[in-house]
Amino acid sequence: MTGNPNTGKSTVFNALTGSRQEVGNWPGKTVEKKWGDLRYGKGLVVDLPGTYSLTAYSLEERIARNFIVEEKPDVVLDVVDASNLERNLYLAVQLIELGANLVIALNMMDVAECRGFRIDVEKLSELLGVPVIPTIASREKGIKELIRESAKTAKKRKRRFLIDYGKALEAKITELEKQVSMLAPALAEKYGARWIAIKTIEKDEEVLASIKKERKLKDYLRDHAYNEDADVEIAEKRYRYINGIAKKVVKRTSFAKLTTSDHIDKIVTNNWVGIPIFLLLMYVVYQLVFALGDPFVTMIGEALSWVAVHAQTLLISYHAPDWLVSLVISGMIEGIGNVLVFLPNILLLFAAIAILEDSGYMARAAFVMDRVMSKIGLHGKSFISLVLAFGCNVPAVMSVRTLENEKDRTITMLLSSLIPCNARMVVFVFIAGAFFEPEAAAQVVWSLVLLSFVLIMAMGWLFRKFLITGSRAPFVMELPPYHVPSLKAVVLHMWQRSQMFVKKAGTFILAMAIIMWFLAAYPEGVGYGSSQSYLGQLGQLFAPIFVPLGFDSITTVALLSGFVAKEVVISSFGVLYGVADEAALQQTIAAAWTPLQAYVFMVFTLLYIPCFATVAVIKKETGSWKWTLFAVGYTLALAWFVSFMVLQAGHLLGVG
Repeated sequence: MTGNPNTGKSTVFNALTGSRQEVGNWPGKTVEKKWGDLRYGKGLVVDLPGTYSLTAYSLEERIARNFIVEEKPDVVLDVVDASNLERNLYLAVQLIELGANLVIALNMMDVAECRGFRIDVEKLSELLGVPVIPTIASREKGIKELIRESAKTAKKRKRRFLIDYGKALEAKITELEKQVSMLAPALAEKYGARWIAIKTIEKDEEVLASIKKERKLKDYLRDHAYNEDADVEIAEKRYRYINGIAKKVVKRTSFAKLTTSDHIDKIVTNNWVGIPIFLLLMYVVYQLVFALGDPFVTMIGEALSWVAVHAQTLLISYHAPDWLVSLVISGMIEGIGNVLVFLPNILLLFAAIAILEDSGYMARAAFVMDRVMSKIGLHGKSFISLVLAFGCNVPAVMSVRTLENEKDRTITMLLSSLIPCNARMVVFVFIAGAFFEPEAAAQVVWSLVLLSFVLIMAMGWLFRKFLITGSRAPFVMELPPYHVPSLKAVVLHMWQRSQMFVKKAGTFILAMAIIMWFLAAYPEGVGYGSSQSYLGQLGQLFAPIFVPLGFDSITTVALLSGFVAKEVVISSFGVLYGVADEAALQQTIAAAWTPLQAYVFMVFTLLYIPCFATVAVIKKETGSWKWTLFAVGYTLALAWFVSFMVLQAGHLLGVG
C-alpha cells in the first residue's frame, strides 16, 4: 500500500488491519515499516513509505519502488486524496507505468464533496484502466469493497499502459526500449524495457547505476546522448495527460465554499495567535497527563508494592539465599517497577500527540513554527522532528530524512536530544511528584519544556551562525484537512509508541537494574550501596565533576546509568537507596534534597547526553563520528553550564 503523504494512508491501513499489525524498520534502513494481516479475509498488507513520486530522489521513494519491483506484490493499493486528484494521480500514473497491479482507493470523498468536487469514479477507472474504489477511511466506508476488488485484481493480468509522449520523444523511447531488450535482457525482464527507457531519459540515478553494470547498454548510451530537458518534457506530458483525465471526471459546483478546515486555519495559523495557541495546547496536554494519570500511577504503585511484599515472603519461605532475595526485590521488581509505574502518564502523552497528529493540527503547528524556526535558520519541517522527540529521540533523529538539505538535517539531529522525551518525562514526573502537589508539579514540568524550547532556539542560532553555516531549504508543506480522530486510530498509535517503552522496561532497564544491583551489593560484605561498593567507588570517581551542581555520589551514579536509558535513573535511585516502592523512594529523595536541588537535577536530566540508542542512530544517520561525539560533548557541557546557572540563580533568589 502506498500513496502521497496526508492522503489518509495510515487510516486506510488501520481500517484494513485493525490491531493485527506490527511495526519495525525496513531491513538495513531507519525508515519505519508497518505490516499487518487483513481483518476481512486472508492477506498481508505492507504499508510503504508515503511518497509523491517514484523518481527515487529520497530513501522513501527508493524503498517504495524497489519493494514493488523486487517483491512483486499481488496488488499495489494507491491511496489517493479525492479532494486533490491531479497531484495524487502523478504517483498512480508512475505506478501503472512501472507495471504494478494497481487498485486506487479514492479516499476522503467526504472532503472532496465538502469542497464542491464531484468525481465520476467509473469514468476515472475506465480512463486509467484500473479499479477505483471510493472510500472514507475515517468511517471505514468502502473498506470491504476495497478488499474485494483487490482480491479480484490479484487474479487478473496486468494491463499494458502507455502515455503518448509525442512523436519525437516516443521515437527515442521506442528505440531505447529495443536496445534495452537486446543488450540488457535481465534488466528488461526485471523492470520492463519501456520503463527502463523512460527512466534512463529522465536521468533516474538508481536506474543509471543499474545500467552501469550492463556493459553493452552502457556503451550504447555513451554514444547516444539525450536532450538535457527530456526529463522535464516527460513530466509535462504526464501532467497534461492527468489534467485531461481530471477535466473529464471532475465536476465542480457553481461556488466554492470555505470548509471547516479553512475557518479553523484562519485562527490557528494566524501570525499573532498561532504560536500562543500551540503553547496553550501543549500546556493543557501536560496538565491532563498529570491530572488524569495520577490516580492510575497510585494504583500501579500499590500493586507493585503488594507484589514485592508477597515475592519476598515466598522467597523466604523457600529459604532462598539473601543475595537472591535482594536481587529479585531490589534489583528486578524495584528496578522495573519504579519505571512501569508511570506507564499511565506515558500512554496519556502518546494519546494526546496521536490526537493532535491525526486531527491534522501538527502540520499547522509546523507551518506556524516555521516563522520562528526561520529566525534561527531552521526549516519548518524540523519542528515535526522535534515534536516526535517528545515520544522518543530515536524516531525524531530518523525523521530528519524528510528534510532535503543536509545542513538542516544535521542541525535538527543535534537539537532533537534537547526535547524532553517520554523517558525523561518519567524522571520529571517522579521527581516533581516527590516535591510538589500535582498542579504545581505539572507547571514545574511545563517550565522544563519551555526551557528546552528556549535552548533549542539559542543553540540552533549558534549552530547556523558559527558551526553549520549556509541558507536553509525553502519551506513547502501541504496542510491536510482536519479530521475527527477515530478512537481506534488513537489507541493503535498510543499502543504502538508505548510498546518501545514497555520493551525497554523488560530488556534494557531490567538488565541495567540487575547490573546496578550487583555494583551496589558487591564486593560482598561492604554494605549495600555503601561508599566501598563498586557503585560507590564509581560515584566517587566522577563526583568531583558534579559537586559544583550540588550532586552527591548517588546522584552521579544514577545520572551515569541514564546513558543506557533515561528511565533507568529512577530504578537506579531505588537500587542505591534500597527502597522497595515508588512512594517510599519519593519520600527518601524528598528528605535528601531541597526543591532547588531537585529542579537542578531535572534541568541536568533534560539536557545531558542522549541515551545510547539515540547516539547510535545519530552515528548511523550522519555516518560521522565527529558529529556523534559532538552531540555527546555539547549536550554534557550545556547541561552542566545551564544547571550551574540555575543553581546560582536559585541561591541569589533565596530559594532553598
